[in-house]
Parts: sequence; C-alpha cells; structure tokens
Amino acid sequence: MLRLRLILWYSFLVVLTISAIGLFQYFSIRQSLFQALDASLIDDARTTLTLISTLPPNANTRQLHLHGEVHSANSLRELIDRALTEVPPTLKGPELADKVVSEIIDQVLTELSFEDSTGKMADPLDAIVERSVSSRRNNLVEIYAVVHDSSGRRRDDEFFRTPNLGQDTMMRLVRAARMKAQTDTTSAYHTVRIRNERVRVARAHNDRFDVYVGYPVTDIEQSLASVRSSFYIGIPLALAISILGGLWLARKALRPIEQIADTARDISAKNLSQRIDLPGKTDHELVTLTETLNSMFARLESSFQQVTQFTSDASHELKTPLAIMKGEIEQAERHLDSAHEISPDEAHQVLGSVMEEVERMQRIVEGLLLLSRADDRKLPLQREEISIYEYLESLCEDGAILAEERGLDLTGQLDQRARHKKVFADTTRLYQVVMNLLDNALKYTPAGGRVILFLNSSDHEVRFGVADTGIGISKEDLPKVFRRFYRTDEARTGPHGDAERSLGLGLAIVKSIVEAHGGSIGVESELGKGTRFTITMPAVN
Repeated sequence: MLRLRLILWYSFLVVLTISAIGLFQYFSIRQSLFQALDASLIDDARTTLTLISTLPPNANTRQLHLHGEVHSANSLRELIDRALTEVPPTLKGPELADKVVSEIIDQVLTELSFEDSTGKMADPLDAIVERSVSSRRNNLVEIYAVVHDSSGRRRDDEFFRTPNLGQDTMMRLVRAARMKAQTDTTSAYHTVRIRNERVRVARAHNDRFDVYVGYPVTDIEQSLASVRSSFYIGIPLALAISILGGLWLARKALRPIEQIADTARDISAKNLSQRIDLPGKTDHELVTLTETLNSMFARLESSFQQVTQFTSDASHELKTPLAIMKGEIEQAERHLDSAHEISPDEAHQVLGSVMEEVERMQRIVEGLLLLSRADDRKLPLQREEISIYEYLESLCEDGAILAEERGLDLTGQLDQRARHKKVFADTTRLYQVVMNLLDNALKYTPAGGRVILFLNSSDHEVRFGVADTGIGISKEDLPKVFRRFYRTDEARTGPHGDAERSLGLGLAIVKSIVEAHGGSIGVESELGKGTRFTITMPAVN
C-alpha cells in the first residue's frame, strides 16, 4: 500500500536524521569535554612541575622553611616590579636577569607559605599543590622525586600524594597500562580505574620530579548519560510524531490522487468526453499527471471515434460492391427463370460487373491490410539507396502521359542542387506514394489545369511532393484528409467523373508509408486554387 510505504519511509528518514544528528552531537560533546579535561590536566601537571622544580635541589622539602615578608601579587607584572625594587641598581645584563628571577622565585615561595587552621606553618610542597592543582576538589595528585643510587639505577621516591587516592597508585596503573609519554616532558593518558572509578590521568616529568594529575570522569559520564537518556526518550517520541505526521501528510498528499483515480474510474467508452478537473497550479506534479491523463483520454476518444467512423465507412464501402454484385446476380437469375437461357453478351456483362466489384473489394482489403501492418510497425520495406532526383524524374515522364490524356499539363520542378541527394527507401512503396498523389491531383484538377512534381533539398533532408491547380480542400476538411475512408463532398464528384470510384484509403496509405520511412507529410490547400502535398524524408549523408 502506497500510503503505508510513504509513512514508513518518512518515519525512517526522520528517525535516521535525528539519530545521525544526535550521534554527531553526542560524540562532539564527548570529545570536547575530554579535550578540555586533558588540556586542564596537562596544564595542572606542568604548573605543579614548574613550581616544585624551583625548590633548592639539595634541600629536604619536608624540612624547608621559608623566610621573608608575605606579600600578595595579582599578576606576574607586579612580581617583576617588586623584584626590580629588591635588585641593586649596579647590576646589568645576565647578572640582573638572574637576580630578578631569583627574587621572583623567593616572592612566589613566600606567598605560598601560609598557616593552617592550627596556626602551624604549612609545608611548602603542600602549599604548592594546594595553590596549584589540589584546589580542584576531585583532583588526584602524585609527585615522585627521581633519585639515582651509586650504581646509576633510577628510583622514584614518593614526594606527595593527595589523601583521596587511598592505596591506589597512579604511577603503577599508568605503567601497567604501558602508557608512554607522548613527548619528553608531558603526556595525557586514557582513563585508568582507581577505586572503581574511571580516572583521566596526565603526567609531567623532568630529571628531578615525576608528576601525575588525575581527575575522575564520573561527572562527564553522568552528563553524557543524561544526553543519551534524552535521546532514548526523544527518538521514540520523534518516531511517534513522525508516524502521526506522516499519516496526515500522506492522507493530504494522496487525496488529490484518489480524486483523480475516482474520476478516471468513472470515465468509460460511453463518456470519453469527460475530463479530470485540474488541481491548484501550485501542485505542479498533479497538474502534469492530470494533463497527461486528459491527453490520454482525448487520444482514446479520438481513437474510438476513428474506429467507429472506420467501421461505418468500411461497412459502407464493402456494402456497395456487395449490393451491386447481388443485384447483378439476381437480375441474371431472373433472366434465366424467364427465358431459360442467357446470351453470351449478357453473361459477359454480368460477370464483368461482378469482377469489377470483386476487384474493388480486393483493393479495399489490401489497403486495410497494409494500414494494419503499418500501425503494428510490421510494414515490409525493401530499402535501398537511390537518387531521389533521378527517381522523381522518371516518374515525371510516366505522369506526363496520364496528364495528357486528361488535358492537363504535368511539369517537374526539380532542384538541381538535389541532383546528388540520395535517400534510403523502398522503391515500390515510394512509387505507390508518388503515384497516389499524382492520381489524386489528376482526378481533382479540371482540364487545362496544371500539376507540378517538385523537389527541394537541405543539408540533411529532402522535400518533394505534388502540387496542382485543382478544386482544393476546405479548411474544415483539411485536418481530416488522411483519415481512412474519408472523402470530402467535392472529392466524391471530381471534374473528370472518375472520383466516385475512389476508396478513400489512398492518403491514409501514403501517410503510413512515409512515416514507415521515417519521414512526414503535410498538406496546404485553398478551395478553388489547388492543393500542395509535401513529403519530407531524411537524406543519406
């Protein structure tokens, strides 16, 4: 069912689109969150490593006491300005730079020293971690001092650990996962599991310290879970809405088609004149469909009319010779009943009349058979390449003899530029076409008139035909001249008295043969002035 398929496809596309956009957004959010977290962890690890590396290399950091007045600085600029005030004005160049850096470090370490809640001075290392990375509530921090024994073997001594780490060691987990540093100093790692939590870890190290900073990704995973939950709810809801919307849209979209189908269903052979009303001009597709159907019904109506007319005309044409034959035979039979004998002259007269009507019926049947084959595209053609100029020139000579018998003048107007033009045609059928046109022209042109066989050409085609100065055809009858058995009232009684024996199939046969050759035929005429038939056929290049 078309409606069901439309609804299913519409719903599928809606869900597919929402799912694709949702997945894209979900992974974009996930990547952004983890990239931000990695950047923050790396920055924290680098900051911590930088600060603790300023401690004296030989000092025991657990026993280190800092002296000096505690100052507060809001920016690096203030630290530099204060350091410059402490430097003797006599120092220049590298000595001045070393002294300034030393003073800045002293200022930083001094500011990092503070008293805890008991009034006791906090450990400098604790202060560094507290002021740098541990201020984030869930951060996990491990710091190891790199020590080399007398044999040169490396040993990592634990320097600092945040209490929330418990017994787990990030260094051990990182090394167990074979996570290597991406650079010489800093790297971000994928998550490891600590205390049944997934933790993102970053590492910064140098030749003195190895710093690990981790952050549980529970908050991120909860946020992502909320996003997924919204998709779990939104997608079924979108599916339900799309099904309902698709049902409404399909019903609205198919209603005009159903109306068109109902109207088309009511049209039958008895009311082929009925047409489907055009929908709104905005519905271009439906307008095209309606116009196509109306055009088809118009062709069907025309075909039914032609079939009806053809049946009537064929019956009439066959009825006349049959009636004549029947009358002749009945007359001979009555003569035999009365005289018991018939003279040879009378017998010849009867048989001649019957034979004439039989030949007429034979021509009708042969013409109908030819037209039937042409309609089915089965008209046999024995084509060959011929010079159309020479072919028409020879026909012009034959036609001149027939024209002379009727007191007419037949001339040829053959374009010399077409002398070398050739066509691919069946000479027998082409002879039938030209002679049929010539025969009509001779029949319907009064004595003293003129008939012309002409030929013109262009690059890819030739145009030839027959023109006359005969009785002509009215504008009303002109579109009908190629119909089968159609004859105008003027054509039924030609000026030479032989038109009444015409079958009315000649022009229909001409048109079928020309179209079978891939050509076309047209007619121009005016009552009392003559008629011109023009055939156009493709030329052989």
